[in-house]
Amino acid sequence: MVGISTDGSDALCDFAQSLALPYDLASDRSGEVRRLYDVRRRFGLGTSRFTYVVDDAGVIRSVYHNEFVMKSHARSALEALETLRNGRV
Repeated sequence: MVGISTDGSDALCDFAQSLALPYDLASDRSGEVRRLYDVRRRFGLGTSRFTYVVDDAGVIRSVYHNEFVMKSHARSALEALETLRNGRV
């Protein structure tokens, strides 16, 4: 699992350490990854939050987008990961 943000690597490192995140974070300062996954800025402000669940073959199995209910967003993505781990698609 990897989290990608347009924030710089120093900010991401501080953020990951402050929350003891159990996954890596990567910086996409150029926005190239954001463009490749078609993650658009809403109203020109900030970057939208998307979660892609990708299997071992690189196939996107689920996409979650929720700007306001992050607990639901995270829970849905984790359920999709568990489904993949159990061999279901």
